[in-house]
Amino acid sequence: MESCLAVEREIDKVLSKFGTLSEHTKTTLSELIGYVQEMYRELGELPADTDVTTSHGIALTQCAQKIKDVSSSLATEHRDLHGTVSKVGKAIDKNFVPDFWATSSEEVFEGSDKKTALNQVIGEHLLRQGMLDIAEELSREARLESAQKEPFAELNNVLDALKRRDLGPALAWVAQHELQGTALHFQLHRLHLVGLLQRGAAAEAISYARAHLAPLARQHERDLQVLMGSLAF
Repeated sequence: MESCLAVEREIDKVLSKFGTLSEHTKTTLSELIGYVQEMYRELGELPADTDVTTSHGIALTQCAQKIKDVSSSLATEHRDLHGTVSKVGKAIDKNFVPDFWATSSEEVFEGSDKKTALNQVIGEHLLRQGMLDIAEELSREARLESAQKEPFAELNNVLDALKRRDLGPALAWVAQHELQGTALHFQLHRLHLVGLLQRGAAAEAISYARAHLAPLARQHERDLQVLMGSLAF
């Protein structure tokens, strides 16, 4: 409890200084604005053909210097406040000793069921990362049920093909899972079209768009309009 009170006292100091500085800043800026507005009013009352005199120049110089001095003073006061804020962090470090061991327990992974669950989680992670052989070896050594690695193997083959800019396996996967017309389906065809344009195959790109993107126009009208506009360039 005493630790909380010690930190609270430092926070109260910060809040108090924030309040004092805020009021002081408002008052100071209000006075400065009034000073500048008064000078502007006085100069505005002079005839339009009045020459700038030495006194006018001195007054303007003094006004500029006053603005500079006030800005510098407020910046210094604001900077000094940082020291007070930092004391809150120091008070927390001083009064609260981090005990990371308290966040775990030696009993978390005790028992065969918990170890099995942990190994299954690790195995699924390995499958998602494409480490199929390692996942299979883990399943064998940990005596886990044989993991269904076929879907993961298929997806990793799709990803490998995409890295080679081969969209065929991905499009086949979309068709197999009846995802035609979805955003994924459209984006895959879009990538293929962009690839054709990058290779300078404009005629082939137009034919491809008519064959594969035109049927998707209703679902992706806006995106398709933007894509077709790129053909003009």
